[in-house]
Amino acid sequence: MNNQIRWLKIAFLAGIVTDALALIPMLYPPMAKLMWGFDKFSGNYFFAMGYGASLMAGWTLVLIWAYKRPLERRFIAFLTIIVIIGLVVTEIFAIANGSISINKMIPTWILQFVLLGLFGFSYVITHKISK
Repeated sequence: MNNQIRWLKIAFLAGIVTDALALIPMLYPPMAKLMWGFDKFSGNYFFAMGYGASLMAGWTLVLIWAYKRPLERRFIAFLTIIVIIGLVVTEIFAIANGSISINKMIPTWILQFVLLGLFGFSYVITHKISK
């Protein structure tokens, strides 16, 4: 396997694992309390987290699909970058309105920064061989 394609597969695999693990605090409130410091779990919370978990699970499946044919589906790496940026923007707004502490987001931002680099790098280095 080509080294550039290997990087793309690594990016997709990292996304698969990250998204699958992200479902845990979304579906299990004690983990949301531990990770994000949330302590109020109302109907609105379950509604919003249910929507988010459905989308997260769906994107996990998209990444699995992309992993199987990484070069052919490399554009999924670019789309994943957009999704991650959207998550970061949402997190910034949550911090700004006092919904979550910045200290709780730092580990997530480190992970997101690594994922952005991995997806961006693998997308760029596979540009020439995808033609």
